[in-house]
Amino acid sequence: MPNNNARAVLQTAFLFSSLILIVILPGCEGKKKDMKGQPVRDSIAIDSTNLSVLDGLIRQNPKSPELFARRATIQASRKNYTLALNDITIALSLDSLKPQYFIQQAEYFIFGGQPNSAKKALNACLQRFPNNTDVMLKLAEIHLYMKEYSQSKLVLNDILPINDDLAQIYFLQGLIALENGDSTGAARNFQVTIEKEPSYYAAYVQAAKIFAARHSDLAVQYLKSAIDLEPDSYEAHYELGLFYQNHGLYNEANQEYELISSRIDSTQPYPYFNRGYIEMVYMGNYPKAVEWYDQAIRHKPDYAEAWYNRGFSYELDGKLSRAREDYKKAIELQPNFPLAIKGLNRIDAGKPLKIR
Repeated sequence: MPNNNARAVLQTAFLFSSLILIVILPGCEGKKKDMKGQPVRDSIAIDSTNLSVLDGLIRQNPKSPELFARRATIQASRKNYTLALNDITIALSLDSLKPQYFIQQAEYFIFGGQPNSAKKALNACLQRFPNNTDVMLKLAEIHLYMKEYSQSKLVLNDILPINDDLAQIYFLQGLIALENGDSTGAARNFQVTIEKEPSYYAAYVQAAKIFAARHSDLAVQYLKSAIDLEPDSYEAHYELGLFYQNHGLYNEANQEYELISSRIDSTQPYPYFNRGYIEMVYMGNYPKAVEWYDQAIRHKPDYAEAWYNRGFSYELDGKLSRAREDYKKAIELQPNFPLAIKGLNRIDAGKPLKIR
């Protein structure tokens, strides 16, 4: 499972300040969360079932900006960003004195692929409300999303004299440091984020990833703190399992993967894949490895690496015809897959790998 970089964090975790945001790990549908990684205790789900009622209220009260803003929120929760943008634009035309409407509009521009329009909307808002830190934070996020790191840092520096206790300042600075290869600066900023706001889930996860890359047990502490905040977090449990796996704690790793599959999300292929890898590489139990790779493939049929690893397990177990078919499938899914090509060539040349 690939690691997130700062841009991916923002791209998949854009804050809907009073609305929603959707965090999606690579290959995994996440629960709705805010920029801090906290689950949204969602009034949207209730409202969205009553969209027709809200349509009726708008027909009765066509001058109510709040109704249009509420409908924009619902449309955004359904990923209907064009409709959301239309509604929030109407809300702004009726009441241009609410910074939150500008923030919503900027977010819908982002999701609609118009980041320059998003920046323009927020800068227009700041001309009216020059010290609004919510708007400034959103503008800093967008600059970061667009890889405009210097501009993002300038905005964050402008916020500090206004309110230097805002945890999100330091979280964004941490992401900027990550993007620029400064893991030490990133870790320091994520730690400050947590000091400012101990419930900032995403800061624990990002800090954990840095310390995991350093093979530091601090990663475990940060991930366990994240799990305390969000017990059903796929990401935190997966990262914890991966840390255990990479450090030879296979029973502990399997416990995390089992917890994910049994309690959090049984459809995710990666925990099954990793359990197969443990059985194949460390335990030498090739039939059991095949069973876990079966599960990974069942939940992600285009998972080329799982097809290859299952084929490799078959090859090591002497089941060459099955290995050959899996290597062919891996190449079909991912042309020029070097390991699968080598495996297929070994079998076709009559020189398969054997268990010693």
